[in-house]
Amino acid sequence: MIRKRKTPKGVTAEYHYEFMQSGKRHYGVCEGCATERAALAYEKNIRETAKKAAAQTSHRALIENFKRDLTGGADITLEAAFDLYLTKPAKRHPGAMRQGVNRRRWNDFVAFMAETYPDIARLDQVIPKHGEDYINYLRTHGRFIRVVEFEIKNKRESKTASYIVPGALTAKTINEYHKQCKSVFERLKDDAGIVINPFAFDAMAAKAESRDAFTVDELRKIGENLSGFCRPLFIVGICTGLSLSDVCQLQWRDIRGNWISRKRNKTGALLEIPMLPPLAAFINEQRQICGDGDYVLPDHAEMYQKNRTGVSYRINEFLTSIGIETTRDTGGARRASVKDFHSLRHSFAYIAGIYQIPLTIVQSILGHMTPEMTKHYQAHATREDKARYMQQLPNFLESDTPLSKTEFTLANEPERTELHRLVDSLNIEQIKEILNYANRSK
Repeated sequence: MIRKRKTPKGVTAEYHYEFMQSGKRHYGVCEGCATERAALAYEKNIRETAKKAAAQTSHRALIENFKRDLTGGADITLEAAFDLYLTKPAKRHPGAMRQGVNRRRWNDFVAFMAETYPDIARLDQVIPKHGEDYINYLRTHGRFIRVVEFEIKNKRESKTASYIVPGALTAKTINEYHKQCKSVFERLKDDAGIVINPFAFDAMAAKAESRDAFTVDELRKIGENLSGFCRPLFIVGICTGLSLSDVCQLQWRDIRGNWISRKRNKTGALLEIPMLPPLAAFINEQRQICGDGDYVLPDHAEMYQKNRTGVSYRINEFLTSIGIETTRDTGGARRASVKDFHSLRHSFAYIAGIYQIPLTIVQSILGHMTPEMTKHYQAHATREDKARYMQQLPNFLESDTPLSKTEFTLANEPERTELHRLVDSLNIEQIKEILNYANRSK
């Protein structure tokens, strides 16, 4: 019923509505209604809303049916969501490479929804069950998009290649997918009229996975077979302990004389690394080839920024081809990765330890510490210290024979090292004299 109310001062200017729905009386003012026709339309809308509300059997159903009225959200499709997500304010916006990774993770969820729930096209239609189903899929099957394409360029041609991603994912990787999906919904919740974030449930418990160091024999094997795409990566990696990200994106501005000076991509820690002779020779060789660009390894930088999985795939394929096991059976649904490019950092630290290079030197080169701790240790690790100790490291990738236990011992006894050096420079008469003296001293 629509009417104007009578008061002691006369009839009200506004219209009032009143009706019964499921035994409950509903009444109020028809806001903004100047005519009876407008008031009737207003009352009809209120009546239909009350009828729908009376049909709800749970608070969640009530929220789902009325969230558009509550939030004023707009239609945002799953396909368009990520581009809009990038335009929203944030504490820190990632670089182009990280954005590419985040986009691929979101696209994996979009593809899952398109296949599994084809009727769900908008953000506000996604409910917690959909989010839970997707995470369970990642846990049991791995990525939904299994085929990864990447571009191969050389001087003659450019072509597209692809590979199939291994099925199982670590809990840590699943949590990264979870975090990205949750972030998109959280940042767009007001725009899309989202009341409940469908990924607002606990992430999986994830243990940090460690990599094994390459053995000396494995490093020799790598050196004997290095060629093509992997050769520059391993030469820089074993001589510096830099991560794959830092190696691929090493720039000419980071090369300062015989030093590499750059901030580590992962932590922002400043790294200052003296270049060993093999690395210096390679850098000079590379400068002749492509010294006019920004990156020391331009092809690797381009691939890493567009498809870093493709870089890792090539490295693991190379290691497997020369007989180095990159994974270990854990007895579960997936094999654990135990050796990859990151193992070079462990190898670097391990070898440095054998050569008794002080922890402060190793830490300042690898940049393992937090920025504050790294700064503290670097105060004691001078450039002279680094250069002196780093020159002790052998060239694992070039020598023809494995490093013996005796060679390890030499690094710990500088006097013995000096004697070995002198033997190569003395004439035979001087050597005989030293031998006679040594025999008399026994």
